[in-house]
Amino acid sequence: RWSPSAGPRSLASLLGRGASMTRRATLPRRLVAFLAGWHVHEKALLPPLLLLAAAAPDDAAGAALHARLLLLLSASAHYAQLPLLHQPAEYPLSRALPLLYHLVASDALRGRVAAAGAERGEEAPLLRLHEWAYLAGFVPLELFVSVVHPHLLSPRLPFLPLLATSVYCAVGVHYCTGLAYAFWAQQRQRPDIVEEGGRRGQGAAKPD
Repeated sequence: RWSPSAGPRSLASLLGRGASMTRRATLPRRLVAFLAGWHVHEKALLPPLLLLAAAAPDDAAGAALHARLLLLLSASAHYAQLPLLHQPAEYPLSRALPLLYHLVASDALRGRVAAAGAERGEEAPLLRLHEWAYLAGFVPLELFVSVVHPHLLSPRLPFLPLLATSVYCAVGVHYCTGLAYAFWAQQRQRPDIVEEGGRRGQGAAKPD
């Protein structure tokens, strides 16, 4: 049941002590809400991206999983917005900006994962092979949407480009939802998180 204090409590949990775990727990819930929503718009993927960007861990395993999740989810979310920019004058910028973002983000996250792994003598790849293959799949998808369909199939099957875009991006969002739950579960098992949770439980058990 909603109460007037629900909003302030939620804001405090996102900004106060334990905020990082709250954001990591909220992320998969927002993605599930998107997947289970009725007539939900692709712009609803942007709030989970903001939560994810603010939930970067400092341990090697967490940094690697966070980088995978951020790159894959941002690719699916950004490409899903592109049909909104359908004017010819918008085409160059609408494709150039996400591409530039992913090039910069990949380089930054690769350095961050390498730095986190170097502290423990570990080296993890930025993405798995099938994840690289998924990102590479956006190239033939874009060729079909922007070249093949307009020149060879149009005006037949007018909704086919939107269908292909939605299905392909949905595959990525479903996969990222599983990664988000794995990320949350992984961070819950960190010794510092477990120890802090134990201290909170002991504090709550003390009588006034």
